Amino acid sequence: MRAAGSEPQAGGGTRARRGYLDQHGRIAVLGICVGLVAGGILVSRSVWAPDSLAFSLLRALGQSFILTATLGRLWCTLYIGGRKNATLVTEGPYSVTRNPLYLFSIIGAAGAGLAFGSLVAALVLGGVSFLQLRHTAQREERLLAGRFGGAYAAYARRVPLLWPRLAAYREAEAPRFHPRVLARALRDALLFLLVLPVAEMIDYARATGLLPRLLPLL
Repeated sequence: MRAAGSEPQAGGGTRARRGYLDQHGRIAVLGICVGLVAGGILVSRSVWAPDSLAFSLLRALGQSFILTATLGRLWCTLYIGGRKNATLVTEGPYSVTRNPLYLFSIIGAAGAGLAFGSLVAALVLGGVSFLQLRHTAQREERLLAGRFGGAYAAYARRVPLLWPRLAAYREAEAPRFHPRVLARALRDALLFLLVLPVAEMIDYARATGLLPRLLPLL
């Protein structure tokens, strides 16, 4: 989930010298948020009946969001994989938003909440992800501007930081990627898909009384 041209490296000193951001704080906040939401889901009961149209629509929308996030992150890797820091990527998904990996991660986070049939979980996960990733993107923007100079300034004037501008889409003639990088991106993206069987197992546990229903969950 990185802006074009950014790539974290091991070692705080190396990161500082090369202009990378330490994202351990952001990851910790997101982890705490996910843990709290997961704990709430495990001891809650949905206000929607499992066989209701509202519950089915929320679940279907969540599944669509998760699939979009998974495929979207792989799409981004086709353009930036193996070329981080070497050049400023401005084609494909990077032609409509400067941070498509962040955007698809936000979509996936909201989809995870919806997959459990909860608007509240979707708003919390999606909202926290949005605030955290937008802040990170703004910090990274200063580093990228220093690295790529006028080229990045022109790119920033044309393409939004996060929210996509579809009219600006521009395709690359021949996207390049490294198979090993794509395989790693596939592994990371599939984590979103794990939400789907987990949601099914939790629904089953609720239905059979294996989980308490202490809190109503919208």
